[in-house]
Amino acid sequence: MSIVIEPIAPDGSIRMHPIGKARSPIRSQQTGGFQEVESRIDLLPEFADYLLGLEPYSHLIVVYWMHEQTAPKATTRPQGNPLVPEVGMFACR
Repeated sequence: MSIVIEPIAPDGSIRMHPIGKARSPIRSQQTGGFQEVESRIDLLPEFADYLLGLEPYSHLIVVYWMHEQTAPKATTRPQGNPLVPEVGMFACR
C-alpha cells in the first residue's frame, strides 16, 4: 500500500494526518499526576512497517494534538502548581 502524505499546503499551512490514537485510563482532563499512568499508542495498521528497526532505541518522540484544548492560553503554572511561577506555554513540557 502506498501512503501519500502532503503536509505542506500550497498556502504554506501545515496539514496533520492522524496515524493512530493514544490510549490511557485517564477519562477527564487533569493537570499532573501522570507519573504512574501507563498509556499506549494504537497505530493504524497501514503504518506498521514504519516501526521496523525501532526496538534498539530507548526513546521515541511522539507528536500529538491535544484535541480537547479549545481555548489557547499564553501562560500557565506547570502542573497546575500554585507554588511555582506562571510561565509561557512554550516553557512547559
